[in-house]
Amino acid sequence: MPGHPPGFFDATEMPTAGWWEALWPAPQRSLTAVGISPDMEVVDLCSGDGWFTLQITKRAHYVVAIDIEPKLLETARHRLAENNVTNCSFVTGNAYDLLKLLGHPTDFVFMANAFHGVPDKSRLCRAVYVALRPGGHFAIVNWHRQPRERTMVLGEPRGPRTELRMTPEDTIAAVTPARLDLLKVVDLPPYHYAAIFERPLLCLQRHRPE
Repeated sequence: MPGHPPGFFDATEMPTAGWWEALWPAPQRSLTAVGISPDMEVVDLCSGDGWFTLQITKRAHYVVAIDIEPKLLETARHRLAENNVTNCSFVTGNAYDLLKLLGHPTDFVFMANAFHGVPDKSRLCRAVYVALRPGGHFAIVNWHRQPRERTMVLGEPRGPRTELRMTPEDTIAAVTPARLDLLKVVDLPPYHYAAIFERPLLCLQRHRPE
């Protein structure tokens, strides 16, 4: 898209001020629903201007915000600094290079309102798989596949174009070939759902006595 760096996902621009708060009046409830807990390191992948990043820092032990757009990350830095947040770091880079950007496996990858725009979903899911520790989770928050004119926020239709929206079944079909197992799908009213996946634990084969 003109004006965006290579790797910027389609239809994932940040909304105007006040939009997030109107759509997510109880964000901690949603983070609880997807399984984020206080002992976790969480990656906010495609974190944008940091609205969800801030909410995650209130619940998780540590957060790494990753986005390809430096200006958005700078906005996120200011947002978190104004709230005296110290348990977060910011990384500029391509989501496909997730493990390289992190430098170590992580507990949880959270991705909100961006998966619909990923051009190579298989590649991204493989990147998430290798960046998760065994037993780690990947949560994708997506808009339900409703016509855009029906998803009203602050009196206007919002969200990605109708043709970009994915059903839970679409999301599951895109993710599970990367060896990530579906744990559950939860509804996040009024317009979203979350699909949560797990990297399976390593299976250690026990030797039977002869």
